[in-house]
Amino acid sequence: MDAVLSGPSNDLNAKAENRDARQLDRPFSLLRWFSIVSLVVIIVVGTVGGWILTRYLTRQMLLRDAEVTGEFLESIAATQKMRDYLQPFAPPPPPEALALFVEHLPTLPDVVRANLYAYDRTVLWSTDSELVGRKFETNEELNRAFTGQIVIDSGRLAVTQKKEEHVGLTEETAKPDFNYFVETYLPIRDESGEKVLAVVDVYKFPRVLVAAIDEGVFLVWMTTAGSGLCLYLAFFGIVRRGDMLLREQRERLVEAETLTTIGEMAAVIAHSIRNPLASIRSAAELAGEEDRGGIEECLQDIISETDRVDGWVRTLLLASRGASVNVEELDLNDLVQEILDDNAVELDHRNIELTHYAATLPQIHGNRAMLGHALRSVVSNAVQSISDRGKLRVETCRIDSGKVQIVIEDTGSGMPASAARNVFRPFFTMKPNGIGLGMPLAKRIFDRHGGGITLKSAEGRGTKVVMTLPL
Repeated sequence: MDAVLSGPSNDLNAKAENRDARQLDRPFSLLRWFSIVSLVVIIVVGTVGGWILTRYLTRQMLLRDAEVTGEFLESIAATQKMRDYLQPFAPPPPPEALALFVEHLPTLPDVVRANLYAYDRTVLWSTDSELVGRKFETNEELNRAFTGQIVIDSGRLAVTQKKEEHVGLTEETAKPDFNYFVETYLPIRDESGEKVLAVVDVYKFPRVLVAAIDEGVFLVWMTTAGSGLCLYLAFFGIVRRGDMLLREQRERLVEAETLTTIGEMAAVIAHSIRNPLASIRSAAELAGEEDRGGIEECLQDIISETDRVDGWVRTLLLASRGASVNVEELDLNDLVQEILDDNAVELDHRNIELTHYAATLPQIHGNRAMLGHALRSVVSNAVQSISDRGKLRVETCRIDSGKVQIVIEDTGSGMPASAARNVFRPFFTMKPNGIGLGMPLAKRIFDRHGGGITLKSAEGRGTKVVMTLPL
């Protein structure tokens, strides 16, 4: 029943792992993402900038045209002395005086309709006689103009507007091939320039002005597009060059990592060969002193240690040719027991009490030679630090995080805190004849297997080393 229930869950986990693996295998393309993101950003920024410049250019050109027209009307009002007749609550100006002022309004370029509003919003004069005498108090633009502002309204198809003062303007009023209107409210001030006496409303279809605006808008958009394109190409070239350099550096890093791995393996083997060579030398020396049976046992030891050295050298040669290091299923308890058996003679000789707890563990994946070297280094350091009649505790167990744990604890001399912090640094050693590669290489080996190694030690109280490996 448990197997049946765990099947779908395992399938889901496998699919999730495959999906994560595909995402990790998919490399991040700096050039592709930059080309897409930068293009979108430049288009958005260019569009917003072009729109702002277009609005500003249109507004400024219409405003400048209105200011010129307003200055022209102000000069006429001063010349014809119309300000006296436009004072608030003054009697209506005589027709002949008004005619001298308004006769210039229809002659302005592209004017379709012109209105002259008194201070009380009454139309004093208009090119459309039906509007004369009417009052438009709800006109927002007119009210703003009486505050002293030049008010401009523009757009397409003015005949669709529903303003009361636009009565009489029909589609026939606009030119057949041109329907862009500009309506300008121009204040007429008194001699001090502070008080608005009247407002002139000029409604026109300015073909020449709109053509100039369109030309300016076209130049704005072409300049924006050209600048954005040049900026994009310049950045794209820089990033493309940088991406190529990153690819080259990545390849060099891979090569350097490969060489580093080979160097580490060479250091592991060079460090490990010392013990087999010592055993071979001892066996050879004993062979000369033993009887026939003892000679055969010594020769068997020599063959066994020679085969071990040969296996390490073969692994190094395979790695140097680019071949992958052999990863196999192995029983961690068997490996630990093999290492303890190798040290059994020394443990007995020095009366060291060994306590070994081995929990039931599943098979793990790893390189037996490398893990064996790492564990041998830790066990050897522990044994060498223990004085006679000391204690050594070795324990293997499974922890909750899906990992196995190996604990090696001794009652040796320990080390000060400063030395414990540097124990994983290459070539750091407290032994008179030590090299300082055992613990650094052990750490690298466990790191490469996805595990880790930690060390706690106190001077005179022994050392505890905890190693973890993933299942």
